[in-house]
Amino acid sequence: MIITVGNTKGGVGKTTIAVNLAVEATRDGKKVLLVDTDPQGSSMAFRAEREIDDIKAITLVSDKLHKDIKEISTAFDWIIIDAGGRDNAVFRSAVAACNFFLLPVLPSQFDIWAAEDAIKAFKEIQPFNDMSGRLVLNMVRPNTTVCHEAREALKTYQEIIPLLHGQLHNRVAYKASISNGLGVSEYEPSGKAAEDMKNFYQELLQTIS
Repeated sequence: MIITVGNTKGGVGKTTIAVNLAVEATRDGKKVLLVDTDPQGSSMAFRAEREIDDIKAITLVSDKLHKDIKEISTAFDWIIIDAGGRDNAVFRSAVAACNFFLLPVLPSQFDIWAAEDAIKAFKEIQPFNDMSGRLVLNMVRPNTTVCHEAREALKTYQEIIPLLHGQLHNRVAYKASISNGLGVSEYEPSGKAAEDMKNFYQELLQTIS
């Protein structure tokens, strides 16, 4: 399974989701490769901080990623690609490489508008590789009007890329855990962020199965 976590807009938490997803999959017994396509190298920085040698990571900033990834895909159960943040050849190659595209969106009107570029890329590429995809609301403050309005607005894309039922909340543990090379379920196992991530992972498993 190749999962691309991406958005053409920066600052939506795609790397945080990608590395936490890698941690959850590894803890679930999967052999995981994390692929960083962002020149900033945030996923690679996370791997450098991680003391446990359980997640493999490589940098692959290439518009041939969708071809190159085939050579190594059989060696892993999951490959998680951290992609973005602009609509260019590298981003589109990362989308074309995957079986499943996960598009994080923040609950604001500006971010919903900005997501249209990534949704357009997904729509254009999907017929060629028959991938599926989902939107996920990230950094949400629960039970707020803006959250409800965002969910309603994203229903516009239901026929193209549906919105996951679960959402990821704005928790301090996400930032604190990253600097230690840990997922939130490792950093604070009984915390709310860990609960969010475990629920998110389970919904994702059900969606891609």
